[in-house]
Amino acid sequence: MKTRDGVLLYQETEKDTETETIDLNIVDPVSAINLEIEATNGSTSNLGNFISDIVTKVELVDGSTVLESLNMSQLEGKHFYNTGKTPVLFPSGWPSGTQRHAATLFFGRHLWDDRYAFNPPSWSNPQLKVTFNKAAIRAAGAEGFAAGDNIKLTAVAKIMEGMAAPKEFLMQKQIESFTTASSGEKRIDLPRDYPYRMLMIRTGRGYNEPDFTISNVKLTCDTDKYIPLNRKTKQLDAEALMEFGTHRFKHDLYATNATAHQILTYKEPDCRPYAAEVTTGLMLTINYQWSGRVYLMVLTATATPASGAQKVTMVEEGHAIHGIVPIVFGKMDDPLTWFDPKPFSKFEMVLTQGSADFTTEIVAEQVMTQA
Repeated sequence: MKTRDGVLLYQETEKDTETETIDLNIVDPVSAINLEIEATNGSTSNLGNFISDIVTKVELVDGSTVLESLNMSQLEGKHFYNTGKTPVLFPSGWPSGTQRHAATLFFGRHLWDDRYAFNPPSWSNPQLKVTFNKAAIRAAGAEGFAAGDNIKLTAVAKIMEGMAAPKEFLMQKQIESFTTASSGEKRIDLPRDYPYRMLMIRTGRGYNEPDFTISNVKLTCDTDKYIPLNRKTKQLDAEALMEFGTHRFKHDLYATNATAHQILTYKEPDCRPYAAEVTTGLMLTINYQWSGRVYLMVLTATATPASGAQKVTMVEEGHAIHGIVPIVFGKMDDPLTWFDPKPFSKFEMVLTQGSADFTTEIVAEQVMTQA
């Protein structure tokens, strides 16, 4: 097998609201597609508004058939839980600052997997679609992402030559999105068409820990005839921490004193502010950090509040990136240990809710067949 990179797009300019469609006219198997997005902040600030938010959908389609469908936050989380390594994350709230995020859409267990890969010739009209909405969180302008066509998209296919056409690839798709209630169960019918390698639950975007929003997770087949999982969300998150470790990246804040700032880390954040663009004597300290936020104190050398917002740089570290908790079936590299729901007539997820009004998304990774 030989490998090569196929640059599908480089720094392609995208409109504030647009779906970029890329034909995958590739004759060899594709192990993965790397996506990188840059965008410029408005002239005043861009607080708590990230590239993860404005890339609302990444899809692999064949005509009307949707093979993959994730938003950018889910893709970044899946990158981390596939590799144990942090994707490219450079969030920033600075005036006129540049944000840059990159993550990989994997079709195999790892890069250059010679068993699982996407084979474009097996499909009639395979296309990659990337949808943008710059105003998903806040209107474009001085206090959001800058207005005008300044989103830049780069897409690179990781191509494998000289190997037999793979019969399967790993398909990642959001299968449910709902708003939580303050209590009670939410029951979700899960697809039974293909084996599962992983499920992901994303919840609590804003200021809430995943296990506060969803306290319990149960997977049940044929009304409890077989129960593959019945766990506390907090325990699932702790086991993910043991298996995958922590993520870490640089985060630029535009910080006023005694203000809470949105971050990407939802469990045990460890934020370490270390620099600010000031003339002399600024002191940075953290009052608290948890549940997707950090409360920063920005003081002068005499311990009085600094005047106005300051450009602060910090290292952000922790786990449950974007509030995502994974459910891994068996050994991630061994398909014999993954879960096949086909023998059952019903496969359900039962979630116990604990906090109201939080968007919760369920993502499935399954083994998809191809001719």
